[in-house]
Amino acid sequence: MASTSTKAAGTKSILTPSMTLMGHRLYLRSISYFPDGQRMISGSYDKTARQWDLKAGKEIKEARDVCEEEVWAVAVSRDGRWVVTGGGDHDRPELKACEVETGIVKKLRGHSQDITCVDISADNTLLASGSRDETTWTWNLDTGKLVAGPFESYDLVDAVRFSTDSKKLAVKSIVGKCFKVWDVQSQTLDLRRAEWENYLRSPTLAAKMAQEVMGW
Repeated sequence: MASTSTKAAGTKSILTPSMTLMGHRLYLRSISYFPDGQRMISGSYDKTARQWDLKAGKEIKEARDVCEEEVWAVAVSRDGRWVVTGGGDHDRPELKACEVETGIVKKLRGHSQDITCVDISADNTLLASGSRDETTWTWNLDTGKLVAGPFESYDLVDAVRFSTDSKKLAVKSIVGKCFKVWDVQSQTLDLRRAEWENYLRSPTLAAKMAQEVMGW
């Protein structure tokens, strides 16, 4: 006979949704909480970024952001001051930072293709944006001006993340197991991790990797 502890260990935990938020017409690409835990923002292929009142379980319709193209990424700063949306359609990138209290929107231009991922630094001052154009840029949220970049990748940028002290930036490419860690201020490469086998399948990617790593 199995012991009580064995039975407990074999029991699967089943999560039950507390609510279902309906409204988007196409796939969701990204979600982010506001720091108060009472609101959330979602970005979708339907070209909208929508905010939700989690207590009421409804969209805050007056806060809906209708974009020109698909929304791939959304982020909220830790102090709740900034909401960022990123997306676009291939050669039509769209990156916006909205100051929540004033409603002022800054359009950040620099990428040549759609925005695939974003992150806001822990000190709420910097924004990092990754793109299909294989680059990552950092921006000053207060001024809307470019701070650093481009940080180059081997392929489409799949994820970006600031360190907790906002001094380092990790960048992941979509192909293979590859990421880089950059020093934001000096724009120097601190760390690189990649598996060669993932690149040898593509002559173009293999050549780019070899040129950077081996100096070929």
